[in-house]
Amino acid sequence: MAFSLCWKAPRSQWSFLQAVNSGSPLFLWRTMGSCLDPKMKAYLEENTEVTSSGSLTPEIQLRLLTPRCKFWWERADLWPYSDPYWAIYWPGGQALSRYLLDNPAVVRGKSVLDLGSGCGATAIAAKMSGASKILANDIDPIAGMAITLNCKLNGLNPFPVLTKNILNTQQELLLDPWNPSTDW
Repeated sequence: MAFSLCWKAPRSQWSFLQAVNSGSPLFLWRTMGSCLDPKMKAYLEENTEVTSSGSLTPEIQLRLLTPRCKFWWERADLWPYSDPYWAIYWPGGQALSRYLLDNPAVVRGKSVLDLGSGCGATAIAAKMSGASKILANDIDPIAGMAITLNCKLNGLNPFPVLTKNILNTQQELLLDPWNPSTDW
């Protein structure tokens, strides 16, 4: 089965998607910063840099770890949280984001799952390209906070962020490019 950015869950699995819309506790970053820990938010803002240059998507601003950031140069064990994989705009994410921005028809009006969202750039690109529903997923709760901050930087209302490993759940997601988008 080919992977597709646009997905539809089988009817038997809609309870999972209804949880997305219900604002269940797993979706702490559903609204603009209202659930962000102020200390965490300040820490992220002080130790990352807003940048849009040097990537394939200069139209997307992101808070990233750059050589001008304190933690770029300090020992990794001084970072008070898990490794900041979310603070790097990985080449695969850049390429996929660029593709979505250049080919908006791929996601326009569709539901998008950004699995391993990290900084949220691909989900942001999907939203900018007209996706109707976005679910960003990452196992790192700090990534969820970073995604919310990055939405704000780009003038977007935050979309749901699930900070749970959904690859180990009982839910089955049907990844099929021929399924129409669904209301979840």
